[in-house]
Amino acid sequence: MESRWASVILSGGFAGAATSLGMYLVLARERWSRLNSAPLVSYSAGVLLGVGVLHVLPESQELTPYAPAFVLVSFLLFYFLEHHMFFHAGHEAQHHPGLEPDCHDGHCHSPHPLGMVAFVGMTLHSLIDGIIIGTGFEAGADVGLLSTLAVLAHEVPEGIAMLSILLHYGYHRNRAVLLTALVAVATPAGAIITYALVQAVRPEVLGSLMAMAAGSFIYIAASDLIPESHRARGWKGSLALTGGVLTAVAAGLVAH
Repeated sequence: MESRWASVILSGGFAGAATSLGMYLVLARERWSRLNSAPLVSYSAGVLLGVGVLHVLPESQELTPYAPAFVLVSFLLFYFLEHHMFFHAGHEAQHHPGLEPDCHDGHCHSPHPLGMVAFVGMTLHSLIDGIIIGTGFEAGADVGLLSTLAVLAHEVPEGIAMLSILLHYGYHRNRAVLLTALVAVATPAGAIITYALVQAVRPEVLGSLMAMAAGSFIYIAASDLIPESHRARGWKGSLALTGGVLTAVAAGLVAH
């Protein structure tokens, strides 16, 4: 049992480190990332669409027959959050004297509320990845290892997408790194908590959470990122979007 606990902690840690690696890849070329933020947003939209539609949604449908309904509920929920709660929060931040706007290369602007919407969706997805790892090791060491490999396959693109979205929508570098790090930490936290309480996690609940994550991914990609990606003129944006979808496809092949 102690060795199984060590495996859960190590596997969750590796998954979180993979997300951090994606974040580092963007930071290593931060100036390039800012200059090419529109294509990176296109790539991020492709990753979210591919992961949500090709992986998360089909898996949720295997666990609960109500997955499509939860996708719709999630879509409407994130619409409400963006257009009411997060919008007013962003509006308040723009006029609050104690909050500094992000300044870069002589240009200052306040963060767009979509960044927080994306953060909530990504954190939920990372938490679910941790639940998958925790339940996998409860079923057996071999299942746990396969679950970890399946999660690792898309963690690096997730880190790239999260930080790219935050930087693109005006978040200060330090805050964007902190939020992306929290997304990375959610996976090992979910794995450890789930393994400790795995009997309380019913398949229907896991399927519902996965469907909610899929709905948030589809909403973020379709409602905000794809319209924003049209700033990448010519073939650059289209190729980046396609590349993001193909990354999700490749991650699925590696996982299988």
